[in-house]
Amino acid sequence: MTVTGWLFDAYATEHGATVWLIDVDGRRHRLRYPFRPAFYMNLTKDEERFLHSVRGRLPGEVALRRVSKRQLYSRAAVEVLEVSVQNPLLFQRTVHALSKHFNFYKFYGADIKAMQLFYYTTRLFPLAYGEYETEGETLTRWTLLDEPGSDRYDVPDLTVMTMTPSMKLFAPKYQRSLEIEIAVDGVTRVLQQSDPLELLQQVDHYLRRYDPDILLTEYGDASLLPLLASLAQQHRFPLALNRDPEAPYITTKPVSYFSYGSIKHRDGVFELAGRWHLDKENSFIMGEADLEGLYDLSRLSQIGVQHQARTSIGSALSSMQIAWAYRNDVLVPYKRPVKEAFKSFATLLKADRGGLHFMPPKGYHEEVAELDFASMYPSLMRNHNISSETIDCVCCPDAKHRVPELGYRLCEKHTGFIPATLEPILRKRAKYKQMKKNAPTEELRRKYDRMQTGLKWILVTCFGYLGFKKSRMGRIEAHESVNAFAREGLLRAKEIAEAEGFTLVHAIVDCVWLKKEGAVRADYERLAERIGAEVGVRISLEGIYRWILFPASKMDDDIPTATRYVGVYDTGEMKVRGLEVRRRDTTKYVKRMQNEMLAVLARGRSIAEVRALVPDALGVVRSFAEELRRGSVSPFDLVVRRHISKDPYEYANRSVNAVVSQALAEAGVQLSAGESVEYIITDASGKRDPQKAKPLALYALDDGYDAAKYTEMLCDAAETLLGPFGWTKERIREMLDPVTVKRPAGRAAARRAAKERQLSLVLR
Repeated sequence: MTVTGWLFDAYATEHGATVWLIDVDGRRHRLRYPFRPAFYMNLTKDEERFLHSVRGRLPGEVALRRVSKRQLYSRAAVEVLEVSVQNPLLFQRTVHALSKHFNFYKFYGADIKAMQLFYYTTRLFPLAYGEYETEGETLTRWTLLDEPGSDRYDVPDLTVMTMTPSMKLFAPKYQRSLEIEIAVDGVTRVLQQSDPLELLQQVDHYLRRYDPDILLTEYGDASLLPLLASLAQQHRFPLALNRDPEAPYITTKPVSYFSYGSIKHRDGVFELAGRWHLDKENSFIMGEADLEGLYDLSRLSQIGVQHQARTSIGSALSSMQIAWAYRNDVLVPYKRPVKEAFKSFATLLKADRGGLHFMPPKGYHEEVAELDFASMYPSLMRNHNISSETIDCVCCPDAKHRVPELGYRLCEKHTGFIPATLEPILRKRAKYKQMKKNAPTEELRRKYDRMQTGLKWILVTCFGYLGFKKSRMGRIEAHESVNAFAREGLLRAKEIAEAEGFTLVHAIVDCVWLKKEGAVRADYERLAERIGAEVGVRISLEGIYRWILFPASKMDDDIPTATRYVGVYDTGEMKVRGLEVRRRDTTKYVKRMQNEMLAVLARGRSIAEVRALVPDALGVVRSFAEELRRGSVSPFDLVVRRHISKDPYEYANRSVNAVVSQALAEAGVQLSAGESVEYIITDASGKRDPQKAKPLALYALDDGYDAAKYTEMLCDAAETLLGPFGWTKERIREMLDPVTVKRPAGRAAARRAAKERQLSLVLR
């Protein structure tokens, strides 16, 4: 029998893999595939004899055979032992058992998940369209009519059921009694938790009636699905979360971890078999690129859609690199095999420098143009063949192509795996951007924009992943080489611009801000064309600003900042980066004030006109401060969001984060380091109220708020915009009327808040 359609889902079982297909008529097919995951070991004869002697004591039955593969760095052919595990569920346990007897460098491809090996070795990928041959319930072979890099493809018509908490203001962990809202096929129902068995019956009814392909949730991983699964187990209820009744759920526990100088928290996962569970609260890529971007990224990375939704963009890039290795019979190191080469102090001083910055003069500037290099770092990696194995390769000892400043040789005979991986991404993203530009409808324009956004994030991470310590195919010298070429490119752009009479105002890594008296758009476009031709990376005119502000640093008023700015283009469009209005830790009230101030200043077409509008901008600050003084601000506009760096009772001092997290812990809310807390400041000094702040979930309307502290936040945000005109936060504060330290919420705000919060659902 031939099934023409799409590969929808695949997961490991003890007998191989279960594969779900959706055919062109919309029918779902569950099939078995006799898959045996394998890893490789480079052993001496004595070591191989020892492996045979312990073979019977391994967790899973294994098959052994000698095969020929290639080394990544030397490209030399090598004979290795292929170890095939008969039960895919025992793959990692088998590797772990052998790792007690052999050093890590003896293993290849040993820490790859079994189902990733399924995709790599079969060359299948999620949503692959093709003709699949079956014998009974077994998938035997296939002919793909699709490829991962295609920019024009269809996906099956998928049924989506949404499942969200009915109460939106708080995460479910803060709610004593949970209501679940289910929506499918235009029908919406709110289900109560008060009777658990009835809740299970209703959820099960909708799952069986509509049999959704996608269960789209909010807080599904952290709360909803674990709750439903737990209730089903308690009541011995056969809840049809899985489409495959024989398969278990795929779950992991939440974890806190240290990354780039701060503590992060990642929720556990709750994946399903035969249907997808996608949690919007636990997916970066869905927030950036929605379902279209997720599908596209999953196809390229060959990572199952559910797992791709939850994993990092770096993991997607790593998967594409490993897929390249399997296609080319290259051994994948078990761990990073190449350590950083010894460098003299002088070399290290040159190499370990990062990207190039030219700091801007702080304050306002007029008639400044911004030119941006397009995908500069990945383009340099492709153009100069920068890859882990192409740096100082053994095959090109006399290579003429060298890294500027550092002198590393670059391979001139073979294309590196990193350029080979990036090429289709760069090509595909450029195609999507063109399709977006030419889209006949707004719906199609948004679709292609989401798809190019998903690819953008791979290109953003590809450079950093070269130097990431856990990247098994990365190498720090490749990371340094990209930086060296980028510095040279930015310096060359500066030299060309200055030779043409332009003045450099600011430059950072892959963007330059320039000005020239009397220059028009055509002048900047000609300059961009020349820079792009000489540097070898396309650069385009982002726009010409009527005015642009580079504010002073918050730490030192004499120092400008490289990544914080706001400007108004000659089209009237505003661009904001790094200011309070863009920060996640800024309260809604402060954001609204700064937005209104920007709207006032945006009316100015020159610095002189902006200066003339300062009194109007100060009027905005005064009106917001007065509303605080009257106590009429909704508490929800004053919510502060912060991440806690420790578990609640590990804090040694009485900081606001400590006080708030401990109050929540005492109320029965489980928190871990890296999670975020939301609170309202009631007395920042702690003199009137030692509690300092109240968690949002425990806040009562008569708790009031610290108007002085929130006024201080307004002044900080106002100083960012008005500081260059002499309006420091101290001067702005003096202008305002004295504000009482603590104000109760006004009646109107209280009524709004009570209605919004549904107080009966909140932990008290």
